[in-house]
Amino acid sequence: MERASNKGPTADWSGRQVRFMTAGSVDDGKSTLIGRLLLDSHTLMRDQSESLQCTDELLDLAALTDGLEAEQAQGITIDVAYRYFATDRASFIIADAPGHVQFTRNMVTAASVSDVVVIVIDAAGVTSGRLKPQTQRHAAVAALMGLDVIVAVNKMDLVAWSQERFDAVCGAFALVAESLSLRNVNYVPVSARKGDNVVHRGGADWYAGETLVSLLESASLARDFASAPLRLPVQVVLRDGNRRLYAGRIASGGLRPGDRVRVGPSGQPAVVAQVLINGVGAPVAYSGASVSVELVEDRDLSRGSVITQAGAAYTRRIIADVCWLDEQAFVPGRRYRLRQGALETAAMIERVLFERDIDSLGEKPADGLSLNGIARVVVATRDPILADLYADLPGTGAFAMFDPDTNQTAAAGMIREPLA
Repeated sequence: MERASNKGPTADWSGRQVRFMTAGSVDDGKSTLIGRLLLDSHTLMRDQSESLQCTDELLDLAALTDGLEAEQAQGITIDVAYRYFATDRASFIIADAPGHVQFTRNMVTAASVSDVVVIVIDAAGVTSGRLKPQTQRHAAVAALMGLDVIVAVNKMDLVAWSQERFDAVCGAFALVAESLSLRNVNYVPVSARKGDNVVHRGGADWYAGETLVSLLESASLARDFASAPLRLPVQVVLRDGNRRLYAGRIASGGLRPGDRVRVGPSGQPAVVAQVLINGVGAPVAYSGASVSVELVEDRDLSRGSVITQAGAAYTRRIIADVCWLDEQAFVPGRRYRLRQGALETAAMIERVLFERDIDSLGEKPADGLSLNGIARVVVATRDPILADLYADLPGTGAFAMFDPDTNQTAAAGMIREPLA
């Protein structure tokens, strides 16, 4: 029996960090694959590895990830769980998302913080050249969120490592990828139960490509938003004696004392007097840093205002892709609350342009939206919002919509086009 080392990770965690999510239909082996990644990367503690049970001389790796009692009882993944491991080349954060259609909202949450998605497909589960509807939905969410894709064709040991079967699965997914305009897709044949081509090479002599971990180590990360246009949503205004400080997390770009900025949505110019991190003056701060900013000028900013570079555009109407997350169906004409960064404003969906048909992956007309529906819509807002496109600036190009009565999250949205 294989056992995990009790020495812990030997990799340098200060290096390259890759965030990826996993998705797979029921019984395709997603939980087992994650368990194999954790085991073979020597991330498990001794008590975890020794608690593994053997089934037919193979470890029950899924037990490492299906932690909720309800998950173990039903044999499915329900919640989004975050797990960590490292190699000599990178450290990894896994967002383990559920595969069932009713948990699409959980998958959207996981995708929003990921660089790449690993979609697990059972090698024997693709019949007549078609993927399972759940797999097609996973691909659609990956396209919606702009993620690169690694397809792990699993259970290859159960089909005698048939290259013909692997090619058939890849061909079926390639058709889906083309229809969704997925930008970057890689394929790897694996056996999660036995560990072949997950962390260590094995299985098929005909496969000369990379292992799953090697593909993850070289995955394309989200581009460096430190060099992108400045976006600092103001979360709170602090008073320190006679001065006002505007606190928030930099969504993109960088900020230095002396920088000439604009405060939105009014577009008034201002000059940065100082930038504080943890209350201490800093010469510069970049995307991801939580800062407090003092301006030379006295500007009337409040929560929801944004400090930007010159050229930031605002709009009250957008075309957006949304995933409907509320069990209460969309009500035409109803006003919702839209949140972009720290800004909240009244909004309504003027019309649904089309809904994504998960079976055909085409566009179909729709008047409304129900739970887990994915659609392109026109949204109108009471107050101006940033007109940033999600493809360029996902930190401010994304938004959420809430039911004003229940405060339930109604939709997650991505701005595709501003309208006049």
